[in-house]
Amino acid sequence: MQIEEVMSKPLKTLIWHWGRRGGGPRYTLELARVLATRQDMEIYLSLSRQSEIYADFECVQSAGRFDINTYEGILQFGLRSIRLPMLKRRFARYIREQKIDVVFCTMDHLWGAFLVSAIRDSDAVYLLTVHDATRHPGEDQGQRRWLLRRDINASDSALVLTRSVGLSLQANYSYPADRVFLSAHGHFGDGSVNVEVRSLPTDRPVRLLFFGRILQYKGLDLMLEVLPLLRREFPGLQLEVWGNGDINPYQSAIEAVGGVRVENRWIEESEIPQIFASTDLGMLPYREASQSGVVATAFALGMPCVATPVPGLCEQISDGVTGIISNGFGAAEYAEAVARVLRDPVLYTRLSQNCITVTKTTLSWDCIGQSVVDALRGAYAKGKRGKEN
Repeated sequence: MQIEEVMSKPLKTLIWHWGRRGGGPRYTLELARVLATRQDMEIYLSLSRQSEIYADFECVQSAGRFDINTYEGILQFGLRSIRLPMLKRRFARYIREQKIDVVFCTMDHLWGAFLVSAIRDSDAVYLLTVHDATRHPGEDQGQRRWLLRRDINASDSALVLTRSVGLSLQANYSYPADRVFLSAHGHFGDGSVNVEVRSLPTDRPVRLLFFGRILQYKGLDLMLEVLPLLRREFPGLQLEVWGNGDINPYQSAIEAVGGVRVENRWIEESEIPQIFASTDLGMLPYREASQSGVVATAFALGMPCVATPVPGLCEQISDGVTGIISNGFGAAEYAEAVARVLRDPVLYTRLSQNCITVTKTTLSWDCIGQSVVDALRGAYAKGKRGKEN
C-alpha cells in the first residue's frame, strides 16, 4: 500500500504500553481517549492487565486489543520473562494480522527492548515516546541504561515532550533531527472541573510542596538548605514532602530544619488533587530534568511552580508567566526566586491564572493529541530508518 493511500485513510495505530503504575499508564489513557475520537485514526491497544488503571481503558473505543499479563513483583517478573520469545512471536503475529501502520510506544518498558525486533521485522513503523534520553542519577543502573539505548536505537522516529530531550537524542545517539517530533506533557486531572484562580493564604502559613519520587537529582537537599533562608523573611513558612524513595539521606536535615511534613510512600492518584489543593507553591529545585509531570499537574490545579534553570523545566515554565525560574542552582538564588512570589500576592494570582489558561489551551489534551497525530503521520511518512521512502 502506498503512503499516499494510507494518508487518505485512518492510520492504523497500535498504542503500546505495558507499565503498571505511575504516569505511564495515565499518559497512555489520556492519549488513547483523544486519539480514539478522531476520524483520521484507527486505534488498537496493547496494555498490561496488571495496570492499576486497566479498567479505565474500557471507555476507549478501539478497533482491537492485544493485552497481556506482565508481573507483580520480582518473582513473577523472572518467571514470565522466560516466556518473552513466545510473547514476541504473538506480538509480531498481531501486528502483521491487523496490518498495523504505526506501533506507538507511549513509554519504554523493561520488556520492550526484547520485543522491538518484532516491529523491525514487520511492515509497521515504530514511534517511541522518549521521556528521558538518558537515565536520571539514582536510576542509571547499567541494565536499564542498556535497555533504553536498545529501544531508542530500534525506533524509527521519536516523540519527545521537550526540545531539550530531542537535542539530547541527537547528541547521544546521533538520532536524525527530522525523525524527532515534539509534543508536550499533559496533566492527569479532571478537565471538566472548574479550577479557581488562587491567592496567597492570609489565614495560615504558606505551604511549599515538594512532590514526586525522592531521587538525588531532584534536589531535596537543596530545598532543605533553602527553607531556613526563606524563614528569615517568612517565619511561618512550611514545607510538605510527598513521594516514595529513600528519605534516609535527608532525615537529619529534615529534623534540624523542623516544620517539614513528610509522607514518604507511594502516592495514590486519588490523593493528588487534595495534596495540591492544600498547598500553595510547587518546588522543583532539580539538578537536571527532561520535563516534569509535577509541573503539568500543578498548572492544571492553578498552582505556580518555582524551578531551577534546567532546560527541560525552562520549556515548561515560562519565567514570570506561569512560574519563576531561579538565576542559578545555589541555595541563595533559589530562595530569592521563591521569595519573589511570596512577597507579591498580585504576582502569585497572575501566575495562577496563567497556569489555568495554559492548561486549557496549549496543554489541553486536544492540542496534545493533534501534535501526536502529526508525529504519527510524520513517522509513517518517514518510514523505517535505513529504508527511507
